Amino acid sequence: MEQILTLDQACLRVGAKTVLPSTHLAITPGKVTAILGPNGSGKSTLLKLLSGLIEPSAGQVLMGGQPLKSFNRKELAKSLTLLPQHSPVPLGMSVTELVACGRYPYAGPFGRLKREDHRAVTSALSRVGMDHYAGERVDHLSGGEMQRVWLAMVLAQETGILLLDEPTSWLDIAHQLRLLDIVRQLNNEKQTTVIWVLHDLNQALQYSDEIVLMNQGKVIRKGAASRVLDKRIISDVFGVETREVQLEGRKESLFLPLSEHQAEAAIQLLSSREVA
Repeated sequence: MEQILTLDQACLRVGAKTVLPSTHLAITPGKVTAILGPNGSGKSTLLKLLSGLIEPSAGQVLMGGQPLKSFNRKELAKSLTLLPQHSPVPLGMSVTELVACGRYPYAGPFGRLKREDHRAVTSALSRVGMDHYAGERVDHLSGGEMQRVWLAMVLAQETGILLLDEPTSWLDIAHQLRLLDIVRQLNNEKQTTVIWVLHDLNQALQYSDEIVLMNQGKVIRKGAASRVLDKRIISDVFGVETREVQLEGRKESLFLPLSEHQAEAAIQLLSSREVA
């Protein structure tokens, strides 16, 4: 059975406030889907609903046609995993011990790890380039190193659906690109369904197949990455003017943000050309 994640007219209310109105949304299996939108638009809330971390006030979230709440914790953890935006650093644990927590759904009695569990942990650490830190205590790591260890933990879980909330936080540009490459490669090799919240529009365009665009708590567009974003929608949703650029050898367009001064100058230049 295809593990399609679907919001079936799901909504979320907190007290008298509607955080997410009734929404139908189907995530395409085997693809990389980016959730984009300005701060406060509901991106993380949508991801938490899709992961089962929070339940909708009405409607339901389905996986493979079955309500998420019908799965027990271990069953669900074998199918999907979430890397949240912020996680407390566990004191006193080694890198290997923390990554091994990703094998919880498969562990035997008393949490004993089998050979395949150790293999998964070693492979995950190698993927994120943290294998040489295996014996280090996690509370001695930098923020960027810690983010890569968290990624290794969810990779070790070996699920068919991977949800990532702002995974490039705390990472410098080189490690951002490495993480994006790792996740894209995982999708290519194993057809893992990836849903991630990103802030960088151009990274989303380069590394995602589809985009879910949110604004003011609503899903306003969903589809192929190259079709969802354009200069007008970026201006309307993010309040930023951009210049569309095409890189040689690349299919997708990228968007260069302009400052208010640059945007005004571009408008004046266009106006002068029209007059001429």
